[in-house]
Amino acid sequence: MLPLGLGSFIRNHTSQQDSGVAKYKSFCTTRTVECLNEAIRLTKEAVRLFPKSHKAYPDALSNLSTFHRERYIFTGVIGDLTDAVKTAQDAVTITPEGDRDRPGRLTNLSNALEQRFTTNRNMEDLDRAIALSREAVATTEDGDADLPIMLNNLAKQLGEAHVQGNGNATLLDEAIEALSQAIGLTPCDHLGHKGIMLGNLGVRLHDRYLMKGTEPDLDESIRVTRQALTLLPPDHKDRLGIAAELSNRLGARYATTRVEQDLDNAIDLARKALQATNPGHQSHPMILANLANRLREKYARTKNVEEYLKPAISYTETAIDLTKADHTHLARRLSTLASLLYDLYLAKPMESVTNPNGQTDIKIASLERAISYARQAIDLTEPNHSHYAGRAQDLSQLLSAAGPEHLDEAIQWAEIAVENTSEGHSERAAWLVALASQLVERVVGYQSEALEHLQLGKYSDAARYDVARAKEYLLEAVSDNACNVGTRMKAGRCLMINADTFFLRHGEGEKAYAIAQDMIKSISLIAPRHFQNDDKQHILDSAVGLASEAAAIALATGKDPVHALQSLEEGRGVILGSLYDLRSNIEAVECEHPDLASKFKDLRNKLNAPSPQINDSSAMDMDRFRENEWQQAHADRRRETGRLMEEVINTIRSQPGFDRFLLPPSSSDLIGAAAEGPVVVLNVSYLRCDALIVRPSGIQSLPLDRINYYDVKAKAEALGPEMDSVSMLEWLWDRIVGPVFDFLGFTTMPSDGQWPRVWWVPTGRLVNFPLHAAGHHLETGFRNALDRAISSYSPSIKSIIHSRQRKNAGQDKNSAPSDDRDLVLLTMQHTPDLPGRGYLAHAARETAAVGQLANEMSLSCSSPDCTKPKVLKALENCRILHFAGHGSADSSVPLKSHLLLSDWKTSPLTVQSLLDLDLAARPPFLAYLSACQSGQVANDNSVDESIHLSSAFQLAGFRHVIGTLWEVNDRVCVDMAQLVYEGLKRDGFTDAALSAALHHATRRLRDDWVRNPQPAGQTADTVRPAELWHPEDKACVAHWVPYVHYGV
Repeated sequence: MLPLGLGSFIRNHTSQQDSGVAKYKSFCTTRTVECLNEAIRLTKEAVRLFPKSHKAYPDALSNLSTFHRERYIFTGVIGDLTDAVKTAQDAVTITPEGDRDRPGRLTNLSNALEQRFTTNRNMEDLDRAIALSREAVATTEDGDADLPIMLNNLAKQLGEAHVQGNGNATLLDEAIEALSQAIGLTPCDHLGHKGIMLGNLGVRLHDRYLMKGTEPDLDESIRVTRQALTLLPPDHKDRLGIAAELSNRLGARYATTRVEQDLDNAIDLARKALQATNPGHQSHPMILANLANRLREKYARTKNVEEYLKPAISYTETAIDLTKADHTHLARRLSTLASLLYDLYLAKPMESVTNPNGQTDIKIASLERAISYARQAIDLTEPNHSHYAGRAQDLSQLLSAAGPEHLDEAIQWAEIAVENTSEGHSERAAWLVALASQLVERVVGYQSEALEHLQLGKYSDAARYDVARAKEYLLEAVSDNACNVGTRMKAGRCLMINADTFFLRHGEGEKAYAIAQDMIKSISLIAPRHFQNDDKQHILDSAVGLASEAAAIALATGKDPVHALQSLEEGRGVILGSLYDLRSNIEAVECEHPDLASKFKDLRNKLNAPSPQINDSSAMDMDRFRENEWQQAHADRRRETGRLMEEVINTIRSQPGFDRFLLPPSSSDLIGAAAEGPVVVLNVSYLRCDALIVRPSGIQSLPLDRINYYDVKAKAEALGPEMDSVSMLEWLWDRIVGPVFDFLGFTTMPSDGQWPRVWWVPTGRLVNFPLHAAGHHLETGFRNALDRAISSYSPSIKSIIHSRQRKNAGQDKNSAPSDDRDLVLLTMQHTPDLPGRGYLAHAARETAAVGQLANEMSLSCSSPDCTKPKVLKALENCRILHFAGHGSADSSVPLKSHLLLSDWKTSPLTVQSLLDLDLAARPPFLAYLSACQSGQVANDNSVDESIHLSSAFQLAGFRHVIGTLWEVNDRVCVDMAQLVYEGLKRDGFTDAALSAALHHATRRLRDDWVRNPQPAGQTADTVRPAELWHPEDKACVAHWVPYVHYGV
């Protein structure tokens, strides 16, 4: 939307003028063209009657110019625009310099020329309009009531010149300064004018943000646009347009921060603006287009084609149909439609339909339409236009997707995009990354993983030149502070994935290491503490694998293994790590700096507090825009709370002895985590794979030369349903676990009953592999993990450290015989609304067996209703939680993974709800989750965060969690539970007894299986599935494999 003008200057001296002005004012109220026609007729009559020497004559001409211009806007008749310019020019010509009315007449002529520019795109008209507005402002006396209007109109024209001139920063700064002056000079009771000026200032601040990437400009743009809405009454004609602009601003901030509240508020504003707009209103196409853009962003997050993508396409097509062929926004809307059709192309499976021309693939047709619209958009855009580069880049992307035969043209358009974007522009880095990607694609061939692995030895000089250019562009992008952090990280990822080709072969290892460390630091910037967990999860998807690549580069460049380990600790597990930080024991700070500790706890409580909800009844009475404003104000307060929290943390770190407060673990911290047994971090990257082994003696690295990234990926994809097959377990032993155990000296089964312990911290796709069960179980000789050591798992070393700190603080330190809390038994033998798989024949038998053993151990048991509120309440007085039922690992949003209680459809007990729970004051001992996939990460983009039900229960305060990596057999669940609790009955409720109980139970069931293995493809009992939509049972070869222990 172009910023709004505040009208022209109307003077009246005679009855004819009086009548003409009165009719014009009626038109402004009624918007009926008949009033405007009559205003023009009466004013023409006044002009005819006046002698040219009459003092009213130039006023009549100037008024007539305004009326013609308004009628042109209303009807589109070009003759009115011609008359508007001519009569305004005549009025200025006969007005001498120094005349007090000359500035107003200059402004009217400027407005007419600006309007003509919007039609003919002749920059001479716009340049002259600016010159006239500058003269009007310069010749208007200070204190003149009309000066704010003149400043606003000047700013409007300067902003348009900035847009048309491919980003002239000087013009933009002048426009912002003029608007700031205008707002300051406008009386407080002129709410309409002040509101419009604030809206215009929001537009220009956003333009500067787009140009320079300065986030304070974006935040200020949102603030002043929101203020503009509060000043304008609900029925103001410009309110909808400004609301649409606020929607755009919020959408822009979402694109940078990925805070979903911004996007949801933007969509809400756009939808309400659409509902309040008459289909014939001139703003209707703009509002449709704005809503389509916001829905596209929501689709990118949710991948919901029906709810977001298809409506966005429909709204954009309607907006285009309503847009005149010469309208300045037609190119923008065509470009948007092209992008939406590209999204549809990526989303749709290969389908065919019969049409008059025969069989046409719908997927390909979507791409062809997208390319056609993108070409139309760029044809309508002048090369010096500020959006030309972006549209060139859009076309380049589409051509690249169309196949290798279009790649050369795609690269040409990508080069044009870069050439037309000046250094320091916020989008330049993004265009550079895209161009680099296409250059590498041309070298390695048309494939989905073009940037992931380069081997250049066999390539031509032309190919080497392309790679050299790609490296140059990526290095420029990664160091560009004008772009957002996400773009720099994308460039960094490309460089790190190809570190061997780009750096190591050329002796530039230190440069690769420096980039890697910069990327690790950037991860904390994209997910600050004040972000909600779902926003953190979404944005951290873009950082998946970066920490593993950084660790690999550290090892490849000869750095001490501690640096590799610290990269992994800082760049992985950000969500859980942030929550651990906020729940850290700060007794030391309280003792020495009680004021700082008090501030920290106050801010911590605010950040931990759930988002407030608007009462439904009050929301119905609340003005729609003010409701959105209330929600946004809460988000702003949370952002400010996060800023204050960082200040307090930095102040604490500045105190003697607290320099490491809430920082990633130091070298000594990492080594201390191995006090009770080695910690093995398995790092998988494109460059190399290694085991980082932590023992009290230090940190060492063991290259895993028999696996690579592609091996692990192929195993995860091809053998996912049969991860517990004999061949998989043997592969894990031969390639990973066996070499690690040999390195540790775990070479045989302990003869003295003193079983060594090992904690596994896998990365990448290995997070779902059964490392504890690796081995040649059908052979003799103890060539398997179960016969050599007791295995436990952890998302990170920081998690181990946090659990140990609780233990060392004396919280639930041992068997605590005086602990009178309950063993909470949850039995979901029948799960409602789960067709075909809702009944578990053995679930009741399992909890009955556990209950019987609990009675024998003198543990009190309770069995609350299996609803979320009842269960959460029961956890407050819980020592052990045992759940027998179904689990769901959400493959799209891991935070939505949940246990299937009775109310799972309406109020599921999700990972997110568990992360909001803090039982640390009196931590429970064990959560036994006898349900499928309670320890699985079902989303490949979230493997670095290890967000699943087991880690959530551990963070909530449970000392130990027994979970599962995939589906479990209903009957075997009973056997496993009985054996585990028998072990606890025998050895007591200690940390060592719990891990040993699961280990020996697994060995017992393994031995039974060895004697009578389950044939592949044969499933005798119901499984407890996580993927509820899966149509058939999956064969489990070894039902004892998926059970795992988390804890210390």
